[in-house]
Parts: sequence; structure tokens; C-alpha cells
Amino acid sequence: MIKHYLLRLCVFSLLLSVTAFAALGQSPNTASMNVTVVDQNGAVVRGANVSVVNTATGATREAVSSDEGTATIAALPLTGKYKVTVTMTGFTAQDATGLELRAGETATVKVKLFASGGQSQVTVYGTTEGVRTSPQIGVPLRTDQINETPILGRKTSTLPLLNSAFRQGKGTGDLFVNQTYFITGVGSRRATTFTLDGASNDEGWGRQTAIAAIPIGAIQELSVLTNAFSSEFGWTSGPALNIVTKSGTNEIHGEGVGLVRPGGWQAKSFSTKNFCPPSISSCVTPSTLTAISPVDVPDALQQVSGTIGGPIKKDKTFFFVTADYTRQNRTTFLSTALPAFVLPADGHLDYTGHYRQFLFDGRVDQRFTPNETLMVRFNVDRFSDDNPQDAVGGTSAPSVARRYSRRSWTTQGNFTSVINSHLLNEARVAYLHGDPVTLWEAQTLSTTYTRAGAVPFTIGQSRASNLWGHQIQFADTLSWSTGKHYLRFGGSVIHHQSGGFGSEPGTAILGTFTFKNTTTAPFGSLTLADVQNYSQPIDFGINSYNLGQWLLSGFVQDDWKVRSDLTVNFGLRYDRQTLTDAKKDFEPRVGFGWHPGGNPRMSIRGGYGMYYTQIQSNLVASYLVNGLDGLTTYTATPGQTGFPTSLTAVPVNVDPKTVPAAELPARDITIQAGRRDFYRAQFARYGLNFDLLPFYPDKLVNPRSQVVSIGAEREIAKGLFLASDFVHQHLSDIDRTVDLNAPSIFDRTAPGQVRPVARPANCLNVFTAPCLPLGGYANETRPILPVNGGIRQVNVLMNLGVADYNGLQTLFSYRGNRKMYASVSYTLSKATNTSEPDGNGINPSQSIISRLGEEERGPSVVDQRHRAVITFLYHFPFQITAGTLTTLASSRPFNATTGVDNNGDGANNDRPVINGVVVPKSAFQGTPTSDVSFFVEKRLLKNETRNIILRLEGFNIFNHANMLGRGVTTYGDATTPATTFGQFVGVGTATTAIPAFANIDPPRMFQLQARFVF
Repeated sequence: MIKHYLLRLCVFSLLLSVTAFAALGQSPNTASMNVTVVDQNGAVVRGANVSVVNTATGATREAVSSDEGTATIAALPLTGKYKVTVTMTGFTAQDATGLELRAGETATVKVKLFASGGQSQVTVYGTTEGVRTSPQIGVPLRTDQINETPILGRKTSTLPLLNSAFRQGKGTGDLFVNQTYFITGVGSRRATTFTLDGASNDEGWGRQTAIAAIPIGAIQELSVLTNAFSSEFGWTSGPALNIVTKSGTNEIHGEGVGLVRPGGWQAKSFSTKNFCPPSISSCVTPSTLTAISPVDVPDALQQVSGTIGGPIKKDKTFFFVTADYTRQNRTTFLSTALPAFVLPADGHLDYTGHYRQFLFDGRVDQRFTPNETLMVRFNVDRFSDDNPQDAVGGTSAPSVARRYSRRSWTTQGNFTSVINSHLLNEARVAYLHGDPVTLWEAQTLSTTYTRAGAVPFTIGQSRASNLWGHQIQFADTLSWSTGKHYLRFGGSVIHHQSGGFGSEPGTAILGTFTFKNTTTAPFGSLTLADVQNYSQPIDFGINSYNLGQWLLSGFVQDDWKVRSDLTVNFGLRYDRQTLTDAKKDFEPRVGFGWHPGGNPRMSIRGGYGMYYTQIQSNLVASYLVNGLDGLTTYTATPGQTGFPTSLTAVPVNVDPKTVPAAELPARDITIQAGRRDFYRAQFARYGLNFDLLPFYPDKLVNPRSQVVSIGAEREIAKGLFLASDFVHQHLSDIDRTVDLNAPSIFDRTAPGQVRPVARPANCLNVFTAPCLPLGGYANETRPILPVNGGIRQVNVLMNLGVADYNGLQTLFSYRGNRKMYASVSYTLSKATNTSEPDGNGINPSQSIISRLGEEERGPSVVDQRHRAVITFLYHFPFQITAGTLTTLASSRPFNATTGVDNNGDGANNDRPVINGVVVPKSAFQGTPTSDVSFFVEKRLLKNETRNIILRLEGFNIFNHANMLGRGVTTYGDATTPATTFGQFVGVGTATTAIPAFANIDPPRMFQLQARFVF
């Protein structure tokens, strides 16, 4: 038997390797079942025959109860329901039917056999209908629940927000992928791992989101885990999105869906309520303001989707195929504050962006024998957007326009073999292909002119990029049931390769003028005197890269059934990422699940887990192209070398091949940690002393997350459940970019204190008034003095920063009546950090490393103390179903700046002084959010197997302006704040405010859907 299995495994692995499949899969895409058999006196029964049958596919698994009276059946697919039969000579046979399983969990079926003629008893724990005992905390969403939830645009990435422990990640950057970003815990969207049918679907280049989206019609179950406890999960700070796709059965099933979101049906404006947050009394809403415009009016969408699955050969071979096509046109409006010459010649202020996406997922399941199965899956995601993240709109002119594209596909094979009744093996192979994974194409490359503050604008586009990423992996998991232990051993080998030109969201090719935030004059009236700085790239030769890395993992997990009502979990994982210097990343996991007194309606659970997060390759790659020999940038202020002679005399000639070094401006570079000797030699070639740089890190390690949880769940009455879990998370060694050549400390105790950036030309070698003494200018305090041909910033990716989260996650649900479902998911939480895990645009007040510790502690930019998700649906007579989804959340914090480069480090990150001290990070609050959505549908019965369903969905039906961020965060550098500080968007005297795409959610919208189910 074992020889036969090994032969098949070798042939399978060779076949998939030759066809370029890649191995992947350390996350559970199946479930397990533990059957415990006792007699009428409670004594264990050894030698009972246990049969588990999938009634949808006919698959049968058989086992015999052990000396402890248990039998464990692993790797059971989620598709279909199960029937469990227990037989023993001299005892009445007993069945348990209609059992549905949850991914990654072990259901327990306790069977009490009575002598022939008696009535046996069955107790079931841990199926979809019961309480959860797993220390993994989360919400499983199955097909029926997904179908009965109003989902804007039917995006899979929106589903995690049905769990109140997950918060919206909008406003954390990179919205150009047109997916719903979500975060939990300390607030890192890049540290959630995506698993698909047990395989990693992580996009390793930038960790923005899954490398390929899955059509919503292909999903059998989606588990939204805030704490992926099992040691099978890795490369996460704790959270995971685990997706299991549908497989075919012995019957033909499918559906066709048509979705329309009419642009003319949406609300055209919001009220001006909360334009100024109530918490900021100094903020003034302009008297001329009459309305706030949604970012897209109209936002029209059409989508067609189809699925079909069934048998190729009954009881042997099955298929399931899903395809989606989405066509979305989003219209933005341009501000009249923009200069006339950058507006359309016909006078129109509307600008329409076009988003197109094609999704496909196909799966075939083959059962060679009752003990050997093969699954092969292929997935495609191709999309493009010619106005990503509404780059054009408001105060951003049409000349900003770019096209963003991504083309990705993945393929996977899973081979499962039951070696014997106690031993099972799962081999997984998969390949992830993103080419491009990020492609930015400017419609017209030009110099960029930009200004923030109360009267912002952006004109021109100077950035582009073309990046790709490929990943191949092989993983194997061996499951062994012995006595009271269910053990899993596994390993994974991943090779990831990425490269190309640029970065996200594009690398500058031409220059950028940044005007002072304090100016308010129209663009046509601005002069060089109004410019804060000018930046432009300098190419020293290396402007693209090809970077490879290995990710190696191994784990062991033991679920020890101490008693029939108590399971203790032990796990240990090891991860190694070759892009970092960490070689001792061992991750212990400990947990338990307990049914007090054997009560299947009550559970207490808890656990501790350590995790290491993956550092995305695009961060590490920056040292390859942005070093002394690469494509770097310089930033010049008026009077410095490299500053243009006029607003149109650009680009400045700074070609190192033709311009002597003494005539080149000082530039900003990026270096790598742990290469001290290399940089000593390289810096010396440019006449620089590397040893002058303080705090150079000799290694870069993976950030470490530790999560502790304790909770309980109770079925209060039939179908009425209450669950609550407390979660604490601590994230350390956050990776961030630090300027080792930052200016010295500049402490401020009063408004208006400013240290100039550089000594002006008329003060060279003059150190008396009106000039400042030596060291009075910021650049003179940098360890390496910026001089022509030299360097200014020396950036390095290093570990510096911590984050903490405490949350009470509660779920109250009722599912005891087939006509009704209701749930209230509520989370009370607090997230703070000294550095935003994803950057998120919140930079420190002072860039010197000695001031980047607890001084920078503040609430996470995505911290929301309260969040609730309320769901209700009811099946009325006449085949009518209606339901509602309500989301409520408290306000987000926002950061305040002076709008002035007070410390002279070249960035406007300086926070204001209030009452003699610099205010903490993100010290001000915005406004709460609320969204009430609904759906109503009518089922037109044709026959028992064919239905037509007509559906109407409404979103944000009360048209609440859900303001996630604030457009005007410039407090000013005076004793009192600017009257514009805290405004939702800078409007001046305009009558309509046009907000930034990332700062507001959509207005009231409606969707019409027709679905044919067969």
C-alpha cells in the first residue's frame, strides 16, 4: 500500500513540475472529523466500524475505532453533506446525517451505542450548526450566507468586513487595484495571508492583496480569521483569509448572474454635515458651501457571471467552472479652481475612467481510488483602469492621468492519499504568475506641479513603472492519527522572483515642483518664490532589477484530545525568508478548546501564537536601484544646485555622464542593512565616509507578532448563539525606512520656531547675523554634509517600531429558524503604534532615529474604537426574501502638521506645538461612519431544480457621508489653528466640495440582479 502510494506521489510531483505547476499549500482547505464511540455505560468501544459518506459525491471513508474508542477521518472536502454510520456486533447501528463541516476545523461526533434493541445516542460538536471550540477566531461565510448579503460590485474582498473585528483599510494607499482593503489587529493590511484551496495566494512583490481575485460564485466557504492559530498558517501577523472553492458533485448545478448598477440611480451629493468634525471647534465650514460631491457621479457598473459544475464520470471525476466580467465607468468632476489651460477645451468638467476586469476559476477533481484523489485548479485575473484611484478629479488635472494594469494567473494541484486508517498525506503544487503585477503608463509624461494645504492642486504626471512577480512552491502535509493525538507534519519550499522598472505607485522620470502649503494663490499666479522644493531623478546606471528569494517553512501541529470534551493544541513552526538575515524564526502555538461538562452547547477556547511576517520584495529591491550606482532623486530648495531657473526650465540637466560631479546636486539614496564593508568601499569611491553614519543596522529581520486570546461561546437557546473573545496583539521589529543622515534634533516649545534647510549663497563662510552660526542650518547638522556631487538622505530599511492591539470581539447570532437569520458582530478595540505598519502616509515629526521611539506613540491611523455589523434576513411567503446589512463605526484619528518644514529635514511632517509641547501623532478625531444597506428578492419557481431570482439591492440608503480621512490636516504654525484645519476638503469659496477618493465611501446606490439557478 505505502509503495503504491509513493509511486503515485512521485509520478504526480513529476507531472506537475514538468507542466510548471508550483507547490503551495500549508493552509487548511478541508476539514476533519473525530468519531468517539462509547457504550451505554460510557466505556470506550474498540473495533467499531465507522463509515463517513459524502452524500453529494458518493465519496466514502472508513475507519475502525482505536483502543481509545476514537477514529479520526482527515482531509474531508467541504462540498456536500456527510452521513456518519457506526456499527458494532451486538449493538444497535447509529447514523448521524446532514453534517456540514467548516474549513480547518475538526468536528467531533460522539456516539453512545446501546445493546441490540436499545436506542443509540449521537452528540455532535463543531459542525456548521454548532459552537466553535477552535482557538482560531473568526467568521466562516458559506455560499448561502454570501448569496444573501448585499455586496457592492460582488467583490470577494468586501466579505471580511462582515466580521466587525476587521476594519476598512481604505486610506492606507494603493487603492488602484480596485479591491476592498481590510485590516485587523494592529492595522497592517499587508500582513494578512491569503490562502486558496490550501495554497498561498499572497502577492509577494508588494503584499497589496491576493495576486488573483476569485469570482464570488466560485467560493464554497470563506473563513475570515482574526487569529490563524494553527501552525499550518505562516507569513502573517495573525489574520488570514482562507478561501475554499466549490467542486462538482454527481448532479449538474450552476447559475447565470446579470448585475447592473445604474449610474443615474445614485445620490448626486451629500449634505455638508460633518464637513468640520465636531471635535475641532476652530474649524469653519465656508458659508458658500452647499454640498459635498461623491467622488464618482455616476459610478455605473455592469457584470455578468456564470458557474457550472457536475460529474464528468459519476462518483469519479467532477468539474466546476466560474467566470466573471465587470465593466465599470466612474465619472469624476474637476474643480473650477484649476487653471483653464489644463481643463478640457470644450469646457466640460466631467472626466470618465474605465475599469475592466475578467475573472476565471476552473477546477477538476479526480478520485483514482476511494483513498486517492487529485484536485487541479486554474485561476485568471486580468484588469485595467485608465483613472485608477480617481487620479484625475477635483484639484487633480487631466494631465495627471495614468493607466494601471495587472495580469495574473495561478494554477494548483492537490494530491490526497489515505495511506492507511491512521495515516494521510496531502501534497500541493501551485504556481502564481503576475506579469505585470504592476504596470503604470502615463498618458503624457510631463513635469508635475503640486500643492497640498487648504487650496491643493496637482498638474502633470511624471511617474511610470512596469513590474512582474512569479512564485513557485511545493508543500507536503502528513496527518497521523494515533490514540488521542491527531498530528500534522508539513514543509514548504517557495521560490519567488520579481523585477522590472519602478515601484508602486510609479517612479518619477521627470521632475516635481512642490509649492508651499501656506500659499493660496491660483497656479497661474505662482512663481519660483512660492516653491518649497524641486525634485528630479538622477540615473547613475542601474534603473531596473531582478530579485529572487526563497521562503522555507516547516511545522508540526498536535491536536491532543485529552478527553471527549477537551482538546489541547500544540504547534511549532519555522519560517525563513532569504531576503532577510533572520535564521531563528521559530513560532510556538498553544491552544485549547473545552466543552465544560461535555456540554456541546458551550465552549471555552484560548490560545497563544507567535508569527513572523513576510517583508515584501519591492521594499528590499529599493536598494538595488536607488543606491549610489542607481536611479536616485535629489531635492533642491531655492538657491541650491539643481533648482530650476524658472517653472518651465525643466528638466534640469543632471546627467552624470555629461555633468561634472561638482555641478550635480546632493541626492537621496537607499542602502541595504548588513553590508557595512561593502558600503565602506562604495562610499569611498565617491569620496564619502560611510562610518560617519550612525545607527547603521547590521541585519534586517522579519517583524514578529504575538497574539493571545481567550473566549467562550454559548448556545443560549436553540439556534441562539453568543460568542466573545478577547485578543491582545503585540507587533515588534516593524520594518520601516529611516534616514541615517537625518539632521540633528530640533526641539520646539513654541509655534513659529523654524530651522532653515541650507545656508543661502550670501551666507557662505559668514557665521554672524543676519546669517546663522555654523550648525544653524539643518543640512550642516547631517552626519555627511550634503555638497555638490554628494548625498543628502541615506535611507535604509530597518527594524524600528512597535504596535499594540487590544480587542473584545463579540458575535450574537440567531440561526434557529429556517425562515430567519440575524447577527450582531461588535468589536471594542484600541490600536496604537510608534510607526504605522504599512506607512500609510503618517511620517514622524523628526526623522532622526533617536526620536522614532515612544515619542511617536499614537493611535493607529485606522484605529476605530467601536465597530458593529448588524445582519438580518427573513424568508417571507410567496418566495420573497428580504434582508439588511448595517455597519456602524466610530471615527478614525488623523494627524496634524504645521504645513512648514520646521526642522529643515526636507519634509512637511512637523506636528504643531500646543501648550508648549509638540502634539502626539494622530491626536485629532474625524467623524463616525454608518451604512445601512438592504436587499429584496423574488424567486420565480420553474420547477424543483430551476429557478429565476430577481433582486434589488440598496447601499447606504440614508446617504450618510462616510468620511474616512480629512483633506485639510494643516494646523498651521501659530498659537491658534487655521480655520480650515480639519475641513473634509479644501474648498476655498467653491459651492461644492470634491473630496479625495480615499477619504470617502460611496453615496446611496442601487444594484439590480437577475440570477438563473439550475
